[in-house]
Amino acid sequence: MKDPYRARQPSISIAYLQLLLEILAERGIGAEVLLEGVPINAMLLNDSQARMSPAQWTLLVMRAQALSQDPALGYEYGLRMRPTVHGVLGYAAMSAATLRQAQEISVRYARLRQAGFTFELQEDNHYSYLTLRERQPIPVMRQFFVENILLGVARATAVLLGRDLLDIPGLEIGFDCAEPDYYGQWRDRLPTTRFQQPVNQVLLPAHYLSQRPVMADPLASRGAIELCERELALAADQEADISQRVRAELVLQGDGYPTLEQVAAKLCMSSRTLKRKLQRHGTSFLLILEEARRRDAQQLLEHSGLSIQGVAARLGYQNPANFSRAFSKWTGESPTSFRHRLRYVIEK
Repeated sequence: MKDPYRARQPSISIAYLQLLLEILAERGIGAEVLLEGVPINAMLLNDSQARMSPAQWTLLVMRAQALSQDPALGYEYGLRMRPTVHGVLGYAAMSAATLRQAQEISVRYARLRQAGFTFELQEDNHYSYLTLRERQPIPVMRQFFVENILLGVARATAVLLGRDLLDIPGLEIGFDCAEPDYYGQWRDRLPTTRFQQPVNQVLLPAHYLSQRPVMADPLASRGAIELCERELALAADQEADISQRVRAELVLQGDGYPTLEQVAAKLCMSSRTLKRKLQRHGTSFLLILEEARRRDAQQLLEHSGLSIQGVAARLGYQNPANFSRAFSKWTGESPTSFRHRLRYVIEK
């Protein structure tokens, strides 16, 4: 069963929408036309770290195909796909030591970029088989997504090898659907393509796997992989309470607490996305910051020699009176009374 909550989670890079807009712009269709009626903030287009939900992305693709009246939009999109559109994942694959490692990277981190799909990688003495699997049934626009993903993989393979897509003998794409009417118009731009196959798959002769990508840089790849691992770990508890992760980041440092923007960056998302996620969980950054201040205020009053004014300044209050009012609201007593009470208990 499809999970409607997951479908609303912002997990797909805004870079995919930007590529779609490039294609539509060449056909005289502007961003404002595509976004009309779609529940997505146009400001996200200027945020390289922004994410959209699978539901939003599906609506945008549906609208793009309707506006362009092009049933082959998936072919166009896949052939225009640049590895860099995938962000750090693309850089990790491009700088891998071998094409085999690039494929393994793509398989491991595919869910970071294609929320509804995963890859399986198999190899024998003759071929590598990169199979596209659906995490759950795709009810609409399935053909667009399958076409653009498989063609995007084929094109990325060509880019990594420094070759033209049609200059890789033995490269094949298999689709599980029947041959569409528009295939004939694209045949000359595609590698060997077969239809009504058991699975959706890209086949590549095994001897290519040991070849070195033209931009191979093991050190750069290792750094990109570390970032992918961090993003994967965050995605693994995407459904967990985001507020707990924010609390873990709100640690009082020498210069105060991290800002909203700093915490969002640590969690690999935009500040706008973080605000939205916290709101969905019934809280906000300011409320969690207030919790942290309450916790640390009690610790400082109990265990430090700072004055009340010093504690207030340490917690980021420019006016000590504002700190006293906040503390009274939290605990029902003033900071001075709290400290005196603790000292009385200790002395007694």
